[in-house]
Amino acid sequence: MAAQSEIQSRFPVSPASRCGGHIVVRQLRGSEESACDAFFGQLHWYDVRWRFGGPRTSGGCLLPRREGFCQSLAFAASSEAGDILGIINVEYLDADTAEVALIVRSDLKHQGIGALLLSHVMNWSRTSGLKWLTGHVMTDNKAMLRLALAAGFICVGGDQALVELNWPIDTAA
Repeated sequence: MAAQSEIQSRFPVSPASRCGGHIVVRQLRGSEESACDAFFGQLHWYDVRWRFGGPRTSGGCLLPRREGFCQSLAFAASSEAGDILGIINVEYLDADTAEVALIVRSDLKHQGIGALLLSHVMNWSRTSGLKWLTGHVMTDNKAMLRLALAAGFICVGGDQALVELNWPIDTAA
C-alpha cells in the first residue's frame, strides 16, 4: 500500500474532481471498437501524431490484440456514462518488459486522467511478473515527458525527435 500512496503523492489531484464526475479505470475489451472509434473521433491530429508517430484513421489501433507471441492489454478511463476519456496500451516486448503508450481525449488533457491511467498500470505491473516498463515520447510532447518523469520514469536514450524512458518495477514496494 505504500507504493499506492507514493504514486498518489506524485499525482495529488483527483481526475474525478477536475472532470466533474466519477472515473473508472477498466480493462478495454477487443469488442469495443465502436467506443474506440468514438474516442478517436475526439482526438486532435497532433495528439494522434504524438501517440502513433503519424496519422491513423480509426480507434481500432487502440484495442488490445494477440498475434502469435505478441500480446497487449489496454486499460480505459471511462466516465459514468461509459464514454472513454483516455486509453493506456501495454504491449509485452518480452517476459520482463512491456511498452506503455498513453492517450487522453484532447478536450480533457491536463485534468489528471493520464496520471490516473499511468499510476493504474504502474500498480498493475508490480504483480504482473514484469521487471520494466518502457515508453517512447516525442520530444515536443512536453506534457507527456513531464508526466512520465514525475511518475519515476528515467530517460535512457533518444534523439532530437524521440526520448526513450524506462521504469524499473519494484515489486517489494
